[in-house]
Amino acid sequence: MTRAAAAKSAPPTVTRQKLAGEAMRQRSRERLVTAAGEVFAEEGYAGATVSTIAARAGVSLQTLYTAWGSKRRLLRALVEYTMTGSPTAITEGKWVPQQQDLLDEESRSNPLARMRRVAQVFRRIAERMNTPWQLLRDGSAVDPGVAEDYAELERLRRYSMAGLLDGIDEADLRPGLTLDGAIDTMLVIASPAAHQTLVHRHGYSMDRFEAWVADTLTAALLALPAPGTASCRDPTP
Repeated sequence: MTRAAAAKSAPPTVTRQKLAGEAMRQRSRERLVTAAGEVFAEEGYAGATVSTIAARAGVSLQTLYTAWGSKRRLLRALVEYTMTGSPTAITEGKWVPQQQDLLDEESRSNPLARMRRVAQVFRRIAERMNTPWQLLRDGSAVDPGVAEDYAELERLRRYSMAGLLDGIDEADLRPGLTLDGAIDTMLVIASPAAHQTLVHRHGYSMDRFEAWVADTLTAALLALPAPGTASCRDPTP
């Protein structure tokens, strides 16, 4: 009998119990991610312990290890949950491809609108991700596994940025700038470091930061027309 056939023939009570058990395990996993975020924010990655996280979540240490396996994996789950709303979306490959769908018709056809859209997308991520970004940076200094995760997420960030530039006409780019160069430049401008410096050190509001990202991307990436000539810029304010 196949597994599917066995599932169909299982008594309804057994099926309900299985579903209830799966739901309970999922709630435990989510509580652990929430608790990890709180403890990491209070103690830092190095200072946090799995015992403290388990106690904060109201579960046993064994439940924590069964659910996530390690403190490193909890940090990774926190980062993914904060960024995507799911603690496993990036790991399962469900999130990064979706970034290519964030461009609407206007931003696909108009380079200036595309830069504004990139700034909007990055702002939404940055508003949620400041603490997880700091935890990743700090954790990578003391845990080689976290350093591997940080490097992987940076590679995925580049892939995501490439998706946001997908289909742009290279003639609209600044003379001499290749598409790869444009992606690299975007990574520096729309970056956690820029957000940390401007918003948290120099007091930019998020509106001002978004405008800075859009304006800086436009100046750094797009061809600037000669006075009196046609422009790739959108004439709307």
